[in-house]
Amino acid sequence: MKKRYFVILLSVFQSVHANSFESEIRLNDHTLKQCSAVPIKVMLFNLGDVALYREQCNDNTELTSKPLQLSFIYKRSFDAEDFQKSSVELLKRNLDANTFASIESALLEFNAGYQQADEGDRYDIRFSAATGLVLFKNGIQLSQSDNAQLGKTYFDIWFGQDPFSKGMKNDLLAGLKQ
Repeated sequence: MKKRYFVILLSVFQSVHANSFESEIRLNDHTLKQCSAVPIKVMLFNLGDVALYREQCNDNTELTSKPLQLSFIYKRSFDAEDFQKSSVELLKRNLDANTFASIESALLEFNAGYQQADEGDRYDIRFSAATGLVLFKNGIQLSQSDNAQLGKTYFDIWFGQDPFSKGMKNDLLAGLKQ
């Protein structure tokens, strides 16, 4: 009987989401606030956690109209090619053919910065009109693009009509409606 309670208690603690992201980050002259943080789940697997940052969480303007950042902390390893291929496929299914064609070379150049992610690694993807689209791994800049159209459409991977995960999209955007 004690063993059964221990297993139940342990499973409850394992399912609790610990928010390990900072509440605010500095981006040049801007302070971005954490609007939401949710697990990245595919079927029953928790692949990591993601947080959305904006200057104002209750701002209903277009997502990329103001500086923003998505931060990811991974609970398993991924090859660089996993990130590169999935971003291309997700953008293809969220953009019309002309828009995708216009950003494709900038996308491939930006994606070349991805490296393997191991358990505990953090990727930050930032966008602002001043800095463009910037990719960081564990605080080190890996890639940057000044292509404004790429910067505005890149987040369709997570927030487009057919995103990586509709549940994750809705949970992240719920933080903007508070």
